[in-house]
Amino acid sequence: MDKKIVALISLFTIAVIGIAVFVFGSGDQKAVVQKTAGAKISIPVSSKSVGDIPYSGGDLIETFAVKNVGDKNLEIANLATSCMCTKAYLKQGSVKGEEFGMKGMSAPSSWKGIIKPGETAEVVMDFDPTYHGPSGIGPITRTVSFETNDPDKPYVEVGFDGTVIK
Repeated sequence: MDKKIVALISLFTIAVIGIAVFVFGSGDQKAVVQKTAGAKISIPVSSKSVGDIPYSGGDLIETFAVKNVGDKNLEIANLATSCMCTKAYLKQGSVKGEEFGMKGMSAPSSWKGIIKPGETAEVVMDFDPTYHGPSGIGPITRTVSFETNDPDKPYVEVGFDGTVIK
């Protein structure tokens, strides 16, 4: 084969691959959270025991208050749940933030929630007791982890335990 044709085919292939990487590889990246002096998180209750969870009773919704007790904006990002049966999001008043699932099973996101000084938001956990089917009956523990810009608490976990019953 002529060297010019091989070179042109090679250049064309490299160009197509480059365009594909640019177009399809430019999706959201994991949010970067920089520690900020003055951002301070307070979570009065980080763990709950919810008792019996009826299998056919619909989703269990648990909320955890998150307050900014500092004097700078508090950033919340990179929420992740411990299981695919649970989704999590930050809720501020009537505004629901982006919904997140299990770490490693959801696409990374550059989303950040901002809680202003003195304000409170909620980390909401939405647990589906039917997700694992009838074999999912019994004791469970589910957590949500997230990052903050609070220099003293850059990584936070909240969660609940209970027993899924028929």
